[in-house]
Parts: sequence; structure tokens; C-alpha cells
Amino acid sequence: MPATDILDSYLDFWVSAASGTGVLGTEAEPDKFNFLTFLAIAQTFQIEFLPLAWDTARGVIGTGGSSKIHQALIDINTGFAFKTYHKRKISEEQVFRSLIAEITLQGICWDVSADDEKPWPVLVFEKSHLGDLYEFARNGGRDVTVEQRLGLCLDIGQAIMDMHSNQIVHGDIKPENILIFRDRSGRYSARVIDFGYSTRYVHDKQRITLPRSEPWNAPENDGRTRGWTPLQAVKSDLFCLGMLYLWLLFEPCLRGTAPALQSRTEDSLRRMKGELPIYAQKLLASEISLDDDMRKILERFFNSSLMQDPEQRDAGSLQNFLRQVDPQRIKSQGMELDNLEYNIESSHFKV
Repeated sequence: MPATDILDSYLDFWVSAASGTGVLGTEAEPDKFNFLTFLAIAQTFQIEFLPLAWDTARGVIGTGGSSKIHQALIDINTGFAFKTYHKRKISEEQVFRSLIAEITLQGICWDVSADDEKPWPVLVFEKSHLGDLYEFARNGGRDVTVEQRLGLCLDIGQAIMDMHSNQIVHGDIKPENILIFRDRSGRYSARVIDFGYSTRYVHDKQRITLPRSEPWNAPENDGRTRGWTPLQAVKSDLFCLGMLYLWLLFEPCLRGTAPALQSRTEDSLRRMKGELPIYAQKLLASEISLDDDMRKILERFFNSSLMQDPEQRDAGSLQNFLRQVDPQRIKSQGMELDNLEYNIESSHFKV
């Protein structure tokens, strides 16, 4: 079905909803996420609607708790990833909340649900030919040096600190949510993605929902807590980031290709969680490519971020780590979102 027909079909659905035959109206209520809210925000930020579709023959390249990732190769140098949501697993409002939360899109295309024939937005992202961090570390990135891995840590940490500095919790930090790129000079870089569970909080008593992605979740995120304060969520992010750093820097040791430890996989991280700071010290001591200063900087960060008790995690340890490793980067950061604030109550789509 052509993209214009899909859009017309969807607009017809929402107009009928406004007349009483549907379930949702066309006016966006405060804190209400729906199709027209989504269109209004896409229009405000001038996100393109693309006449594209993914290649079903290539299959699904990723599956999360509420979404699937498909792909299409446009030409030899360009590929796109398409993110669709499982409408059966989460509410319609949560689908649109997640759609609106994503950033750095290439554009939006459309998919017709086989269940009810309703068209749904599909988010289109740039696809990294190197894949996500998990795929990269286990395959093409096996020969990447510790120094290069540390550079990726800085990219990831800077992104998370920018979010925390602007009262945003990522909520689902794991290797599958990091894309790896390489520029023409051969330098690797990392980009944090998947903001479906991200929350920008406005006060310190706001309750935040966090997913549980084993083994990357913080130990206190055991599935029994239904809501988190912003500080608790930030400290959960910090543990997940520390665990990601440990895995990324020492993945060769953890999979048993280096002599420091016996063969271990990310499944072993689950069993190691209670003693991660101890394992971090052993791994740091065994890595001869690190100088003493860098070893001490990493040890301080791991000793804070990987503590079992969230009260013992210093929320400022990430900023301290980045400042000590790369002072120039931390000096030039300061991404401010004040000019990007968008009031959901003022969302109006103009045809």
C-alpha cells in the first residue's frame, strides 16, 4: 500500500475516533500520547516520511521486550534499520510514548497491522554495518585494542552523562542498545540508541519504570519494584554502565581467549554480580596495556558503579571518570535540552 494511502487511512481512523466511533480523540490531552501527538512532534522537528519498506527476506535482526528490528540494504554503502513495536504486549499509549522518545531518526515509514489493519508508524534509523556492540565485540571487533575499547567507553559514558545532566534516565543500558561505527580514518565510535524506556523527570519524587534486561540489570532491579525515584533510576543506570564497561574492556578475558580467567560468557556475569568489583580488580591487574594511572581511574569507577548497595554508588562517579580520562571532552560537553523542550499539551498536527 502506498505511503500516502496509509497516512490517509490512519487519519480517517483518528477522525472517526473523534466523532465517537473510536476510542481516542484528536486533541492531545496533557501527558497523552497518541497518533496526532506523534505527527505533531514529527512535523515540529521536520522528520521525513519515507517511501521505504524493510526486506522481509533478511529476517529480524533484533528483538526486544516491546519491539523488533528489521533491515534493508539501500546500496552498497547504506543500510537502514526499521523499528516496529509489539502492539499486543504494551498499551497503545505506551507505543506512542516509546515512538516519541526516540531521537536521531532518518525518518518514518508505515506498517499495516495484520491484526486490525491499522497503519502504525515505523522508525527508520541509520544501520551500522558493524552492528551493535554485542555483535561487534563477539565478531568483527575481537582484535580491537584496550585503548580503542576505552574510547568506545568514553563515547557511551558521555552520552549517558549528557542524559543524566538533563534529568533523563536511559533505563536500558546494554550492548544491544549501542551501535558501533568506523570513520574513514579507521576510528571507532559508539552511539547509544533505544530510548523507548527513557524518562525525563521533572521532580525528585516522580516514579520511573525500568525494564529488566538480564544480565545487564542492576541487582536491586529484581522485578519486584514497580516504580523508581529519579536518583534510584540514575544509580541503576550507573550500575548497568559499569557492568557494560567491564564487559567491553575485558570481553576477551571473559570469553576465555586470554589467560587472566577461565572461560566465561555474559551468562557468567549473572553469577558474578555479587563480586563484580573483585573481578574488576583482577582483570585490571592482569591487563598489561594499562598504565598505573588509568588502572587506578578505572578501579575507582568500578568500585563505585558496581557496588551491590545502590546507596554506596556515587552518582557523580561517571563525571569524575570522564573528566580524569579525557578532560577536554568533558570541558566541551554541556549539551543543553532547554531549547528542545516540547510541551505535549501544545501538540497540534497541521494538515
